[in-house]
Parts: sequence; C-alpha cells; structure tokens
Amino acid sequence: MIGMRRGRKRTVKTELSSTAGKIIVPDNQVLDEIRELLSREFVCYGYKKVTKHLQRSGYRINRKKVFRLMKENNLLNHTYNYRSPAKRVVESVVDVHAPNEVWEMDIKYVYIQGENRTAYLFAIIDCFTREVVGHYMGYHCTSRDVKMAMDFAFLDRGGNAVSKVRIRSDNGTQFVSRMVEQFLSSSNIEHERIHPATPKEDAHIESFNSILEKEVIRRFEFSSFKDSDGTIDRFIAFYNNERLHSAIGYRAPKEVYETWKENLIEER
Repeated sequence: MIGMRRGRKRTVKTELSSTAGKIIVPDNQVLDEIRELLSREFVCYGYKKVTKHLQRSGYRINRKKVFRLMKENNLLNHTYNYRSPAKRVVESVVDVHAPNEVWEMDIKYVYIQGENRTAYLFAIIDCFTREVVGHYMGYHCTSRDVKMAMDFAFLDRGGNAVSKVRIRSDNGTQFVSRMVEQFLSSSNIEHERIHPATPKEDAHIESFNSILEKEVIRRFEFSSFKDSDGTIDRFIAFYNNERLHSAIGYRAPKEVYETWKENLIEER
C-alpha cells in the first residue's frame, strides 16, 4: 500500500483568488499568464520569480508546478525578449556618392541658463550634402520623439528619395529601442550602429554638433526654452541654406542638394 501511494501521480490544482472566492484555473490559463509576463520588454525571469509574480497576482501555485509548466513548454532559460543582433557599421568612414544614401543621427545637450535646465537636441544629417534633414528639441527625448522626427524627415524628403537610405547612429537607448527598430523595419530603412566609443564612425553628425557648440551654444546665453528653440531653429535654417561648408566645396548644404537634383534631371 505504501508503495502504491508513492507511485501515484498527484495532480496539483491551481487556485486563483477572486472577489467570488477561490476558483480552480486550468493549466493553459496559467501558461497564458506566464507567456504574457515573459513577453514584457525587460522581463527575463526564471521559474522562481515567475512563481512569485503569479502568487502576487493571486494564484495559489508552487515552484514545482511553475517549473514543470515552463519546462514542458520550453520557457526555461529562454530569451523571451529577443532583439535582433546589432547591425554594426562595415565601413569606418562613410563613403557616399549621392544624397539620401547614409544619414547619421545623434543627440546634443543644450543648457538653458534662464531655467537652469538641460534640453535635448536630436538631429539627423545627410552625409553627402551635410544638410540637417530633421531635428527635434525638447526637455525630454524619448524613442517616440526620435521616431516622430525621423517620420517628418522621411515625409519631407519623399518616399522615393529615402527608399535606399541607411541610418547610422550610436548605441543610445532611444536609438536601439524596440519602437525605433520596428518603425525603421516597417519603413524598410536599414539601421546600422557604430561600434562603442568610436565617434569617428558617425563623424558627420559629430562635426555638426561641434559646429553647433562653437557657433551657437557657447555664444548665446538662453533665457528660456523658447529662446533656445527659436535660436537653434534659425541657426539650422542658416546652416542648411547659407553657411559655407569647406567639405562640400564651400557651398551650403541645400545648394549641394538642389544642384545634385538638377544634374540628375539633365542626365535623364
């Protein structure tokens, strides 16, 4: 009799506390709860933490059952939030022969003296023309802000123009976020990241940030965010349309772009 009791498999039922009292829930409901938990962006729990989460959610369940369910369904030691491996730059120095081949993007800090706060300037530059094709400024710079600025830049340039563009960035959290990755993927835009601590790999946007620092940020003391935003907007307009750039033959970026388009039309 003792041997028979030892050999009998005991079914452990899972209970869930609710306002109507305790109810028995099927394993597939528990599995759905586990999968939902593990699908969250930063959750990489093992069975012990999953058990604690379920218990905190009202389930009466032990570690052994959670372990069994996760093992049977290949949820142990699994990368639940799989993200594509970073596509690193192949060429250290960007080699471009036309506009809209490679764009670089980065974030620059702008100190607002009058409000004793730091704002963020996100900018995108075309490596061929050196034109700032899109930018955003605010007291925060989230993945959503980056996505919005890129979306406006794509619309302004035109879908056909940017169909083969590559976006190059560093490894900032805004740039490697799932929102930005999914947006670029859905737009069929290739995103490549520079290697850590190698600013020379996105030298064009670094050069713009250096110019902005020297010619604007150090020269002006901003009394408010509105003051800084307006000043930088005017500078970017000047930079694109009037400022002579030695690397493109002492021409303005907009002039280079318009000349390239005219030559393209003539060649056709």
